[in-house]
Formats: sequence, C-alpha cells, structure tokens
Amino acid sequence: MPRKPQVNFRLKPEGKDGFSNIVLDFAYQKRRLRYEFGQSVKPNDWNNKKQRVKNKQTTTNDGKFALNDMLDNLEVTCLRTYSESLKDGIPDPNILKRTLDLLIDKNHNNTEVSNKPTLFSLAQRFIDGEIKFKGKDKSQSSLDNYSAVTKHLREYQVYSKFRVDFDTIDLDFFYSYVSYLKNNKKLSVNTIAKDISIIKVFMGEAVDLEYTDNMKFKHKKFAYNEEETDHVYLTEEELTKLYELKIANKKLDEVRDLFVFGAWVGVRFSDFSNIKPENIVKIEGDYFIKMITQKTKELVIIPCNPVVVEIFEKYADRVNKLPKTISNQKFNDYIKDVCKLAKFTEKGRVSAKPKETLAGLVSSHTARRSFATNYYLQGFPTLDLMKITGHKTERSFLKYIRVSKLDTAKRLSAHIKEKWSKKLLAVD
Repeated sequence: MPRKPQVNFRLKPEGKDGFSNIVLDFAYQKRRLRYEFGQSVKPNDWNNKKQRVKNKQTTTNDGKFALNDMLDNLEVTCLRTYSESLKDGIPDPNILKRTLDLLIDKNHNNTEVSNKPTLFSLAQRFIDGEIKFKGKDKSQSSLDNYSAVTKHLREYQVYSKFRVDFDTIDLDFFYSYVSYLKNNKKLSVNTIAKDISIIKVFMGEAVDLEYTDNMKFKHKKFAYNEEETDHVYLTEEELTKLYELKIANKKLDEVRDLFVFGAWVGVRFSDFSNIKPENIVKIEGDYFIKMITQKTKELVIIPCNPVVVEIFEKYADRVNKLPKTISNQKFNDYIKDVCKLAKFTEKGRVSAKPKETLAGLVSSHTARRSFATNYYLQGFPTLDLMKITGHKTERSFLKYIRVSKLDTAKRLSAHIKEKWSKKLLAVD
C-alpha cells in the first residue's frame, strides 16, 4: 500500500550570513513541490527530527508570527489543498504553490485572504506560462527569469519589511529595491536591469487587466540601464585556423567541429547542438538547415557553406551528421582548451578583461556572435541577418555584434580607397 504523502521541512545549505533557508518539501504521486517562503534560521537552532525551530518563541523574519506556527499552517494548508484537489485528479504542484502563496501573502498583510489579485499572484501566472505574448508561448528562459525576479521580490519583502504589491511600486520602492539587489544580493548591473524591466512588464500587464491604475512605474527615473558587455567574436581567418587545426584528442576534435559549425549557421547553442536529421534538407542540389528555433519558435532556413558540408561528410555515420551533443558548461570548458591549442594568445580584445587571452574569452555563444559580426562586416543586409539571429530591432542587433574600432577603421579605409580610386579613374 502506498505511503501517505507527508510534508517535510528541510534546510538549504548555510549561506554566507550563517542562515539557511527553510524549504517545504512535498512528494506525492510521482510529483514534487519544493516551496521556499522567505524564512531562514541558523542550523544550530533547527531540530531536524521535529523539523521545527528549537525555540518556540522564534518569530518569522518580520517579527509578526511564531515561526513554528507558520510552518504548522503551511503543512496543514498544503495537505488540505492536496486532499481537496484529488477529486479533480492529481493536482499540479503549481496549484498547491498558489494556495501557499495566498497564505504567505495573508501573513505578510495580516489580513484575510481575498480573491483580489496581487503582484505575486499575477507574477505566478507569468511563471506558469498562462500569460502569453500575442498568443505565443514564452520561452523557458523567459519563464525562468520571471521566477527569479519573483523570488528576489519575496526576499526583498522579507528583508525590508515592506509590502510589495501593485499600489506600492513607486520611485521609493525602486531606489530601495535597486540598493538591495546591488548591495545585499551583489547582482550585476545587467541582472538588476533585467529585474526592473520585468517588474515593469508585470505592472504593465496589471494596468491592462485593470488590477491597478498605478502608473508610477512609467516615471523616466524608474529605469536601470544595462552596461555594454564585452564579448568577442572570431574572424573568418581565425575560424579557418581553428578548423584546419590537427587535434589528436577525439573529444576536443568534435567540440571544435561543432563550434565551427555553429559559427557558420548562426543559431544559438541550444539549436545548433541539437540539429535533427530532418533539419538538414537538400534544395536544388544545395544543403540547408531548416528548423524552428527553441527560444523564439521561429522558422529559420540557413544555407550551408562548404565547411558545414564537410562537417556533415566527416560525421556521415552519425544520425544527425554532427558530433555528439554535450552540456553547454562542458562545451565552454573544452572550446577554451581547443583555442589554447590554436594559440589564440592575443590579449586586450575586451576592455573589461584586458589581461585575458582570446582563448579564455571564447564560449559557445562566440560562434553565433562570430556569424553575425563576420557577415555584417562583409556588408550582408542587416535585416536579412536579423531573420537568422532572431533580433527584433536593428538597434538590438547592432548592440549584439562585435565590431571593434579597428574593424570600423578598416571599413572606412576601404571605403575611402574605393571612393578615391573612382575619382582618379574619372580624372584619367
């Protein structure tokens, strides 16, 4: 007979501040809910057997409730919701999570739970993929970003003892929240910028749904600009050197081939590392890559140059005519080793890391960036390139490519030579 599902409270690894976050763990019917609710304790104050704090007088972070009482309420609410939902089938973990969110919001606000939407309940609808863009599903990376921002907001609410909801999003909140992300969470400038932009997306949706008439998030000061990040690309000459490099190690040899392949097709690592046989098509004697991209769900059709065709021939015995796929993390480690073998020792490619060699800066994403930058420098139409890279605006595309000052100077020099040669010919 199956064991009756039960709620467990566990501690996450101890943080730098000496505290561990408490997690509600509920496994049932081959499903699992792991729920963090913004409470933490010192491991020495925790009773692992009873799964409660040792001192019954210990309160929640905001000091409003006894922490053990909150844990009891979470356990009872989780089990009750699970039991009541069974009549409609095995409940999805998100259903249980929403009910627990309502309980947590009730504790924070110290009011009775109502059906009135909150910023967190709306955010959950984004995380669940319910709210779409023009009817299209959001990518998993977007859903993950929504989840990360919601987690930051909950943690900030506990830390600051400031209620976060539609009516409290204003410049005071903005200044305080940015300071928290920067000084307490130690997040990068671009991560903070992404947090703020997503909060504005949440608020914009709330206004459209008529959940709020608060427009203070539209203030021109309610913005956090991204820093221009330094990323490298490999020139066609460097790609050729890499491709012609003799590598004895089979793993590194395959990683090199997959990288070069990616640099000539221009899609993301998640796409070029998972090409299927049906994605390789032959049209009027020429090979093309035809696929729906994972992130944007858009159809792309990319002609295969001779190098790509050679790679297909080298791996003709493989189902998809390409090297075996490995994780992005391992790929990034191996491609750096490959670039070291190629003696990519140049330094100063990026201002942020002037002492780093080119080999140390290359990653899986360098392939896609190399594709875009090289074809751009050759004068290939920007709008056509954007159909492959997936950029929606020319401005975002131009920020993406890596054209150095030397590249710009060379293009201007070529333009000057061409212009003046024509004038001299006209005089003759």
